[in-house]
Amino acid sequence: MQTHLLSKEVFPQLETFFDTAKELKYLNNVSKRAMKYDWCLDFGGMWHCAIDDNNRMVSLAGCHPLPEVDDNAWRVMFRGVQIPGDYGFGLSKYHMSALTWRLLLPLQLEYIDNADAYITTNISHDASGKMNKTHRLFQQLEKLGMVEHYNDMELYHTDQSVWKLNKEKYMEVRSNVV
Repeated sequence: MQTHLLSKEVFPQLETFFDTAKELKYLNNVSKRAMKYDWCLDFGGMWHCAIDDNNRMVSLAGCHPLPEVDDNAWRVMFRGVQIPGDYGFGLSKYHMSALTWRLLLPLQLEYIDNADAYITTNISHDASGKMNKTHRLFQQLEKLGMVEHYNDMELYHTDQSVWKLNKEKYMEVRSNVV
């Protein structure tokens, strides 16, 4: 598995990724417009992706500044998504089986450097049928010390929970996995 900044180099895979997202009804990831690709870049953010051994994009996520929290806050795992598949890693109570979490999040943490990392989950609006599951996952990750619930707030016209990543705990757990 390779990871990349999402750039023109991987655009052919991105179009195929959109087709797969449409089939899977991952509504936030069916087009550049739906995933807010340009908005994220224009806002000072960046995209990361994972490409499998068959040269298929199988996961992506963005990160961008989050001034609604504070000047040192970044939203990571923005529009994070993974195509279902066997990626050689079993279940993990710390969510390390997810490519976004295991492979892309470290790249985003490197990109944002010393800034604080926040992840959002939708409280009620579930555009894909998977988002409520993600919200419940983060409630479990909070019990494990991986995240801390920062606040519930309306963010970009959507009620969301905002979770602060415990970067030290995350890196400790990840170092035992990789």
